[in-house]
Amino acid sequence: MEQARYQEIANEIAHAIVLGEYHEGDKIHGRSTLAGRFNVSPETIRRSIAILQNEGVVAVKQGIGIIVNSKVQAEKFLRSFNQKNEIQAFMEELKVLTEKRREIDRQIDVLLGKVSTYADRFISRWNDVAEIEVNHNSPAVGRTLRDLKIREITGATVVGVVRNGYENFSPQADYILREGDILLVVSSEGGKEKVESLLY
Repeated sequence: MEQARYQEIANEIAHAIVLGEYHEGDKIHGRSTLAGRFNVSPETIRRSIAILQNEGVVAVKQGIGIIVNSKVQAEKFLRSFNQKNEIQAFMEELKVLTEKRREIDRQIDVLLGKVSTYADRFISRWNDVAEIEVNHNSPAVGRTLRDLKIREITGATVVGVVRNGYENFSPQADYILREGDILLVVSSEGGKEKVESLLY
């Protein structure tokens, strides 16, 4: 707070010079008077004047006091301070955005974990799928899945049909089977044999 305050006081004095309250060559009140005016310690005023002196805005002359050195330097000092404030604001905004990005990355990681888990389950499920081919003399050729009543008779489910290398997932009940079709069947133990008995 003390550091921010002496910077504020330096800005206020520079503003006064730019606005013509003090002119070049004018003597500014002594440190004690300025300390009373701004209600701060003489040390805080000393720091404020040191900043302005370093920037060429004022000069401190032994036996005379604080003298206004340059209005142009006061203007440059204020511009520089404003630019520093803008940079600080940009840095704060970047910090906020970085935190938001980290949170988004965290959420993405969580979702990726869920997708990976579901994918593992899905792949595991499809690893249990049986492939049964409809050969040329099968009674299933030219008949629909509805006609065969595979699910009703065997308890198995036809989850897809591969035809000419293309996978048709979740085929409709009126899907007509052809020679060479490969049925993708999910069933309990012994279900594959029951389906094969319908097709052969």
